[in-house]
Amino acid sequence: MSAIHTINPQAGAKVRFISDLHYGHERCEAPEPSALAPALLDGIDMLVLVGDTAETRVCAWQERGMALREVLRNECRQRGVQLVEISGNHDPDVPALLVRFWDGKVVAMHGHALYKEVAPWSWEYLNFKAKCQELIRSYQNSDTDLEERLELSRAMCRLTPPILRRDGIKNRYLRGLLHCFWPPQRPLNIIRCWLTCGRRANRFAEQFFPEAEVVVLGHFHRSGHWQYGQRHIYNTGAWFRHASPYYLDMQDGKVLHYGIFRF
Repeated sequence: MSAIHTINPQAGAKVRFISDLHYGHERCEAPEPSALAPALLDGIDMLVLVGDTAETRVCAWQERGMALREVLRNECRQRGVQLVEISGNHDPDVPALLVRFWDGKVVAMHGHALYKEVAPWSWEYLNFKAKCQELIRSYQNSDTDLEERLELSRAMCRLTPPILRRDGIKNRYLRGLLHCFWPPQRPLNIIRCWLTCGRRANRFAEQFFPEAEVVVLGHFHRSGHWQYGQRHIYNTGAWFRHASPYYLDMQDGKVLHYGIFRF
């Protein structure tokens, strides 16, 4: 089954894109779906979740994450909002990894496929680097075949278990510092990826879907809007501690609004 889906919303339909709710994760700051639904869903026809909606890999947060995701699905059904889910690195069980809208004029993907390593700053990658590199080498056409590149990103997510650094340290502030700044290559990789994600996304689009005029991403937990020629790249941030959730509203392939979500 293809990981690339195509959806052409009805004329006049209002489509909202968000990403990185991270339901279930202890650092998630999104309201529960029943509380969030009125502000999130009223007045729209389609909601596109651009990856990492919930923690669905085997971890301490899986059960709660999947339960909250189901509540959100029910809220959409009850309000008559069409829900489109896209897989991220925290929810690799979602079938679609990339969705083309309006005949490919708009493309939405979580963003982890921009890097073969998925998240080169993550402990999952840093702690299992040899296994990850072995897996990457096994996908020999991932530089030229979009389907293979996307499936590599899913396989990478399933290869390594989720890690949250604790080290037996009780002080949450010290734990937070370690989470962000150790090992030293972690913050350096984060900053490098933040600074280059727009350019990298544009290069990815040029190679794999050059017809796209708008590309919507999540993954990096930092919102942003970049323009390269006629192409616009949008990142919708994250509902996560030390990040801000943004949303992108579109209609008939045109951007209506991009901004921070107030709740």
